[in-house]
Amino acid sequence: MYVEMGAGRRLCYEIEGEGYPIILVHSYLWDKDMWKPQREELSKNYKCISIDLWAHGESDILGDVKEYSMENLAKDVIAFADKLGIRQFIYAGLSVGGMIGAHLALKYPERLKASIIMESYSGAEPQETKAIYFGMLDMIENIKQIPEQLADQIAPIFFSKQENINKGELYTKFKRSLLDISEDRIQSVVALGRGIFGRNSILEEIKGIKIPVCFIVGDEDIPRPVSESQEMAALVKGSSLYIIPKAGHISTLENPEDVNRALNDFLEKL
Repeated sequence: MYVEMGAGRRLCYEIEGEGYPIILVHSYLWDKDMWKPQREELSKNYKCISIDLWAHGESDILGDVKEYSMENLAKDVIAFADKLGIRQFIYAGLSVGGMIGAHLALKYPERLKASIIMESYSGAEPQETKAIYFGMLDMIENIKQIPEQLADQIAPIFFSKQENINKGELYTKFKRSLLDISEDRIQSVVALGRGIFGRNSILEEIKGIKIPVCFIVGDEDIPRPVSESQEMAALVKGSSLYIIPKAGHISTLENPEDVNRALNDFLEKL
């Protein structure tokens, strides 16, 4: 399904289940199917609405945009909810989705019943990794594709040690998706990347979050290590923290059973 967001651009989304709405937003370079195991579980009691971000999955591209900020993405989620007539909802986001979740909790607390922030960080990107990521983005923008050599560098970032050793189905499918990004989507993908990795820190601000917050992180997450979720959980009073064993950055697919248990445990307390 699609919703018109203005300027002729549409976001693609999927709804599964009935009940109180949960809006789910995926990681950079992934799509809404990253949440498939969670949709299957949570849709027993909730209306699960998963969105494809711009130029990801089946959503439209942004057009001639050099950088798309976290603030813009947060506004998009609220505008999307408005289009569907949803006044209040539970939000769940992973990686960039989690970064959006912190902005939503701060800027639009009246719209969120709770925010679930997974494999994410509200601080600025460390300078060393920021330089690496911006170098990758510049290359991708210049050649208008993700070449195999670069895909071989990007893919391991997202997975646990064992998945990277095995190069199993998750790994190979994700690498193929990187190689298959079409030229017309590259500029928008890069624009989102620049907004994500060039973000400003809001660590001090998240101390003021008043709604229930849950942090979830894989114990083998490479780009967003456990220490970052622990840091955020210590700043947000009354928040919950779950560490998922045997999982990297995409814990929803590497260890869906433990992720689902963590989600159900948190949601039952609301």
